[in-house]
Amino acid sequence: MNRVKLFEAAHKGLRSALAQFSFKLGKCDFNVPGQVNELHSLGEDLFMMLSTHANDENSIILAELEAKLPGASKHDMDDHERLEADQGAIQKLLGELKELNGQGQDASGMGTELYMKFSKFHGEYLLHTVDEESETQRLLWENFTDEELHGMRGRIIGKFTPEIFEKWQSYIIPAITQSDLLMMLGGMKANAPAQYEKLMVMAEKYLPEDEFESLKAKFSIEL
Repeated sequence: MNRVKLFEAAHKGLRSALAQFSFKLGKCDFNVPGQVNELHSLGEDLFMMLSTHANDENSIILAELEAKLPGASKHDMDDHERLEADQGAIQKLLGELKELNGQGQDASGMGTELYMKFSKFHGEYLLHTVDEESETQRLLWENFTDEELHGMRGRIIGKFTPEIFEKWQSYIIPAITQSDLLMMLGGMKANAPAQYEKLMVMAEKYLPEDEFESLKAKFSIEL
């Protein structure tokens, strides 16, 4: 039986955002305002997602795990504290780079520093997600039912504003398999029709046309 994978969809969205930022950072001419502004905008998306994700894990998933299995959350909590400190330094540097560029000063040296710091952070964050999807997920399966895991997911989604929910979905929807997307939509169609309709609108917006048409056909609906 397939168990609820509490981290998978969010982590795929985060990995996509991290990869896009890394790619744009590598190509960025730090003395061209348009490129720096695009990088900064993407960074705002990424860092918002990283912060909300860590907070949701700490306050809901890891808090529930710690209550059932004292000490089990320490490794992930420690990782979050370390990664959030590194993230804060990168955000600060990105803001300073944008400001320097806006003043018409040479920002190439600062850009190189940013690239190296982010590359290190990117690698460490990916290792952290693998730990959570293997060891932490195993502990969750051993200590919680799927119904309880669904409940945690629902509490996390319930904290999102409509704007933040759509921002997350703009990265998640293109990054997950169609079978996973069908499963997610199927559950929403059965249990939360209004949310299902909203998510279908987002799927049309963020998926390539051929993928959306295939998805739409599976549900035999007219939008």
